[in-house]
Amino acid sequence: PRILDLAGGTGSLALEILAAIPGATAVVADKDPALLAIAADLALGEPRLHVAEVDLADAGWADHPLIAAGGFDAVVSSTALHWLQPAALVDVYRALPALVRPGGIVLNGDHLSYDAHQEGTLRRISLADDQEVQDAAFAAGGVDTWDAWWQAVADTPRYADALARRDEVWGEELHIAPPKVTLGFHLETLRSAGFPETGTLWRYLDDVVLYGVRGTD
Repeated sequence: PRILDLAGGTGSLALEILAAIPGATAVVADKDPALLAIAADLALGEPRLHVAEVDLADAGWADHPLIAAGGFDAVVSSTALHWLQPAALVDVYRALPALVRPGGIVLNGDHLSYDAHQEGTLRRISLADDQEVQDAAFAAGGVDTWDAWWQAVADTPRYADALARRDEVWGEELHIAPPKVTLGFHLETLRSAGFPETGTLWRYLDDVVLYGVRGTD
């Protein structure tokens, strides 16, 4: 099987998939040079994993040589696509039918917030639960905060060039909050793009795994 991991960062999800499916190959697509440098290090000795530096917000991202050939059995993503602006998310989903084989699947595990007005109670519960889970994890030790994790990367000399490029690539985008895009928006956009079967595989409050199956030609 061929796997495409969108905004795959360090490649942790792709590597888990490769470990579970010995015959699979994976392409990790991301715009962040620092995360891709870490992915390349983690992929040492794993020839089935490849990295592609692309910006999913750019119209030509799917033209990258590692991606353009298509034929992917699955396109996956984890806690990343919710950062895309709605117009960019629509364009990404519309590009996928040309990359996924008929009957192939899109799987997106994401953090999709409840609407503050229509689902205010669930939003309050989910925010409190998120904070409780994070506090417990940090208190138990062994889990870095966001800032501590990036500081550890900055303290690693071989990532200095990649971090400098990261600042150039992202600019002020690093400080922009993610848009409010609903689960329904994801599912309807996938469906209209060419994935007639869509739905939710798993959900715990605002953490969701959604899927779409590509239609047959």
